[in-house]
Amino acid sequence: MLCNFIKFSLSLLLLLVAGFSFSQTSDNIIFEKPTQKFMKVDEGHQITLTYNFTYNGKIPLQLISPKVDCDCTSVEIPKENITPNKPYKIIVHFDTKDKIGFQERPIHLTFLSKENNNLKINKTIIFKGTVKASKETKAKYNSN
Repeated sequence: MLCNFIKFSLSLLLLLVAGFSFSQTSDNIIFEKPTQKFMKVDEGHQITLTYNFTYNGKIPLQLISPKVDCDCTSVEIPKENITPNKPYKIIVHFDTKDKIGFQERPIHLTFLSKENNNLKINKTIIFKGTVKASKETKAKYNSN
């Protein structure tokens, strides 16, 4: 009876240790500035922002296509696998054409592991700022 209890305890301990050693959390992906602000700009300008990050997990990850709220935002992601303790960057382009007033845009990122099918890390980076309407846009709205 005692022998079975010891075997069970050791098995449980082994499972817990293995689970913790392979666990990766969103805390393993660290962005220098996950939320960025741009200065007030005139409508029609292209905004480019760079998000620097590092990953301090244990197994390589792949960053899949980011999700954005509109086609005014495009995102360049690293093509290679994300490996531990190496700097990476994500470049975001925002087209301000027809976007006026305060803008706040989230970019939803998903990191997956090829080694561990259950591993999925979700992160969100954000940019915000104000876009001033162009003279043409003001005239268009004033004529209505």
